This record gives sequence, C-alpha cells and structure tokens, in this order.
Amino acid sequence: MGIVLLTAAAGSPGVTTSALGLALLWPGDTVLVDVDPHPSQAVLAGYLQGSDGAGRGIAALAGAQRQPQPADLLAHCLPLTTETSPQRVFLPGFSRPGSQHALAGALPGVGQALRDIDAGGSQVIMDAGRFGHEGPPRDLLGLAATVLVLTRTTLRALAALRLHLSMINQLAAHARVGLVLIGEGQPYTSGEIAAQFAVPVLGSVVDDAAGAAVLSEGGPVPRRFAHGRYARSLRVLAEQLADRDPGGARAYPSAVAR
Repeated sequence: MGIVLLTAAAGSPGVTTSALGLALLWPGDTVLVDVDPHPSQAVLAGYLQGSDGAGRGIAALAGAQRQPQPADLLAHCLPLTTETSPQRVFLPGFSRPGSQHALAGALPGVGQALRDIDAGGSQVIMDAGRFGHEGPPRDLLGLAATVLVLTRTTLRALAALRLHLSMINQLAAHARVGLVLIGEGQPYTSGEIAAQFAVPVLGSVVDDAAGAAVLSEGGPVPRRFAHGRYARSLRVLAEQLADRDPGGARAYPSAVAR
C-alpha cells in the first residue's frame, strides 16, 4: 500500500505507540522509522528497554549516503523482535533537537533508501510525532502514500484537530489523508467525526492506557496481552490498512510478547 506516516495535530494521542504496534502486528516484514523532528528516543528508551542505538539510525544512514556505494538501510536498523520471519526492524530517528536541519542535504538519499525497501516488499511505517507548524522534513513527508492523523474523540482533541488539519492536508497533498481514532465513542463516533471534518476515518484503536504502556514503556507483558482488546484493535487496523480481511483467522504474531 506504499509508505504509511503517522502523526497527530496536537496533544499526545499515542502516535509513537500506535506506529510501533502497527510495525509489530502488520502482516509481513516492517521497517519502523522515527522521523519526528522533535526527538525523544521513545522507542529506544521504552520498548527497547534503554538501548543506546549502537550508532544506528537516520543520522548514520544519512552520513553513509555520502559514500560512493549506496548504504544498506537495514544495517542501520535495530531488530524489534527476535523473529526473522516476518522481519520487524526499527530505524532510530534524529539524535538531538534541530539535527534534521543539519542533515537536510542528505535526507533525499535516506528517502531513496526507504523507497527501495518499500519497493522490495517491506512495509515502511514512519512515526512523525506531533505535526507541528512545519511538519516533518519534506523529503520524508513526501514519501508517504498514506498519512494517518491520530486523534482522541473528545471535544478538546477535535477542536485542536480542526486548527491543524488543513495544514496537514496542504503539506501532504500527494497522499491519502485519513483519521485514526483513539477511543472511538468517547464521546464522538467515527461517523460524526468523518462528517464534521470531511476526512475519512480509516480505523480506530482502543483507548487502553495499561495496554499501551506495554509497548510505550516496555513493561511486563500480561498473559493473553496479544489477544486482548488493545492488541486486537491494532491488528485489525493493520490488516485494514494492508487490505487484508480483518475478520480472518490469522494468528497474532508472537512479536507482541517479545
């Protein structure tokens, strides 16, 4: 389906956690890429339990693009699981605030490496965090075929979405833009939100702070977590986006249980 980018207009609806969940539950090989221009190293510190990245990530990949031979993107990634099939890896993001500007000249090469991975059959999922006033780097935003804007369904969250959605649509004009609801029906429904904003709702994720913490904080995995409502909602979203039948009998990847 092409490269997918997740972002949010405002607040903290769980962009990074949802992107990580999709990368773990997508039906096939995945590459999760941190393109948040406001780096937090959330996946390294949380799900990967304080990993230092071992010198891998966008900055190292950008530097390697200046060499005569094309860089191997996967060599700059960290494994998200111990499984090799499907392969699920993570490309850490910018290492310090403002570094996306210092690397701007090398980002087209990073983009080409991501296109090549996508063309090879791996699903690239980009975590852009909060969109901000200028969005993620244009050379990376321009890669996305689908932009998922996450939002909660409260009046406060939707008021913020209204302020920023037109800018997201403008900067991502080349892509299919859709909403993903966190906690549908709390209180507004997908039908009400789609009608109000004239943007399709492409899916929803259960609002479950304890379930999300298993991914965001790398916390202990409860029994049957992979079959619980939170993980199931992520899997259904992944299958919907991948044009798979979400009602099928596909087993959960053991990746969720690490």
